Amino acid sequence: MTGRGAGDSRKLAELRDTIDAIDAEMHRLLVERGTIIDALIQTKGTEKTGAAFRPGREASMMRRLVAHHQGELPITTVEHIWREIITTFTRMQSPFDVATDGSANPDRMRDLARFYFGFSVELIRLGDASAVVAHVAATGDLGIVARDQDPDVGAWWRALAKPSGPQIMAVLPYIEIPGRPADLPAFVISPRLSDPATPDIRILAASAKGDFKPPRGCSVLAGTGGDGQTELLLAVPEAFDAARFAAETGGRVESVVEVGNIAAGIAIDGAASMLHRSAETARSTA
Repeated sequence: MTGRGAGDSRKLAELRDTIDAIDAEMHRLLVERGTIIDALIQTKGTEKTGAAFRPGREASMMRRLVAHHQGELPITTVEHIWREIITTFTRMQSPFDVATDGSANPDRMRDLARFYFGFSVELIRLGDASAVVAHVAATGDLGIVARDQDPDVGAWWRALAKPSGPQIMAVLPYIEIPGRPADLPAFVISPRLSDPATPDIRILAASAKGDFKPPRGCSVLAGTGGDGQTELLLAVPEAFDAARFAAETGGRVESVVEVGNIAAGIAIDGAASMLHRSAETARSTA
């Protein structure tokens, strides 16, 4: 028994030494990443508003993480750690904070913001979705707007249709998985990106006469109506045919404006929608 106990103690010591070595290597790599970011700043600069945000690149990296993940460690833990790292290094290139939609559940909105953007950013709670969009337009910060809004809020997304105005950069949560933390459905609002990636999904703002229903291939993200007018926020595939859209609506659509584009998220252990690909599909594109 004594010998077995001593062996266990030696094994535990070896395992703890291995953990310490892994921790030291993780820290070394983070420091090295910081020096590369310094070089990146010197090489290309990020003084232009929106220059540091790369949602397409970030989505590709997350797909690779999902594709290679294994073991008991929850993928959402990896997602949160990775998001904290990305936010920290992005702010080194171009400082920003995050405005949040104060009309949403405050606890869920705070959890969502901290999960995706960490604790280095200041959270600026504003009154509603329109105030968040206005703040992003004025400052170059990011904003988070809850997808589910009170009908009285109206078509808050109209302000996104202004030339060079803010846009929808992403839809959260990025990974859909049952029982996940930080599960409030929301939009990330950003300034216009200086180097946008080719999107998986385009976000359109449509204004139409009467009780308008969009044609096939469209997913309604939000809508409001009244006084013979319907306003919709729509998700459509990247290759969506705008001319066919106009033809199928019978001339009732008065305007269609692109107000954002996003990378599709990843659905794990659940049905995938237009906004989220199945994990298998995400792996095939990693």
